[in-house]
Amino acid sequence: DPIVKIMLPLIMDKKEFIYIRNIIEKEIKRVLAKNQMQINYQIGAMIEVPRAAILTDELASVCDFFSYGTNDLTQLTFGFSRDDAARFLNDYYTKNILDHDPFMSLDLNGVGTLVKVSSKEGFYDICEKVGINYPKTIVVDKNNYDKTKISFKCPFIAKVSNKAMYQRLSFEGKEKVFLFKSLDEYKEMMKRLFASGYDDTVVVQEYIKGTDANMRVLTCFADQNSNVIFSSVGKVLLEEKGPDVTGNYSAIYNTEDEKIVEAAKKFIKETKYVGYANFDIKYDDDTKEFYFFEVNVRLGRSNFYMGAGNTNYLAPLVDTFIYDIHDKTYKQEGCELYSIIPFSIIKKYCKDKELVKVAKKLKKNNPLDYKKDFSLKRKYYIVGALINHIRKFRKYYE
Repeated sequence: DPIVKIMLPLIMDKKEFIYIRNIIEKEIKRVLAKNQMQINYQIGAMIEVPRAAILTDELASVCDFFSYGTNDLTQLTFGFSRDDAARFLNDYYTKNILDHDPFMSLDLNGVGTLVKVSSKEGFYDICEKVGINYPKTIVVDKNNYDKTKISFKCPFIAKVSNKAMYQRLSFEGKEKVFLFKSLDEYKEMMKRLFASGYDDTVVVQEYIKGTDANMRVLTCFADQNSNVIFSSVGKVLLEEKGPDVTGNYSAIYNTEDEKIVEAAKKFIKETKYVGYANFDIKYDDDTKEFYFFEVNVRLGRSNFYMGAGNTNYLAPLVDTFIYDIHDKTYKQEGCELYSIIPFSIIKKYCKDKELVKVAKKLKKNNPLDYKKDFSLKRKYYIVGALINHIRKFRKYYE
């Protein structure tokens, strides 16, 4: 059956998309009811604003699909108007600021990097180029998933590349990340996935052996010259449990690891990256090596782990861009336990009991529980959230 696709231009925020989507869907339902019709439709977003490119993971939860509009993304990334650019771009060429018209061929260093690092396939291409370990990966789609040879051993994992489209689909066995113990299990689940309407690629990867405690989160800040002037490594104790939240960190404490920081510096230099970069990394029990999974081009909820020891992790940003300070480096201070779950969950489900002993001695930091925001309503919400985590761990933990 045909699918009508409606794409919203210049979206810059999840709430904006929801607001417009509700208006459109209300009108669609009115027209369909009036004409006694049924049609399949999807509502997506054109990624044309740098803010949207940075927040694609948030938009993915409410959009059915994405499309990158590189012309407008170029205009807003450079701050150029395409209509007027011809009048002044020649000055940029003669002064050796630019060597080509960014509207005629894609600016690979700026706009191209913004597009590329927001996709897993692009991220792994960069890792391959600079010599960073990453999981062996193949990309399949509905036309070749059952014909493509899986070169790595079972178990292996799979995850969709188009979160926006996937978010609104429903089928038996749906997971944020699939772990397959056999090829037959993989083929059956892919059959269900594509039959549900998913029409994009799937990233299939070797499974990096280890528990939640093998995960690391690394956050760097790079200045205008792509020099890393601040880095913070977090050791994960547990991830959240549930079909839609697998991979979200629920307990982290501060640690150090210069090896993975140096690897991240190579990635940042290669992409000429500026700003905050948040890497997901895992230590493999068999190979004794770290493997980089992805980069998030913004700070997220779990980055509250960097606040240990009253570290001001926004200082590099303010000093660099507001006060024009370029000869200073910054260091993560102290060690605390960032946790949005009760400690009883850590004690029960974290398999590395030595980590549990370390975590027990640390100052606890739940960013939701902020005294200056206190109200009975908020307190009930926090208690409810903690109880819900207990329920989810009981139901989904294996």
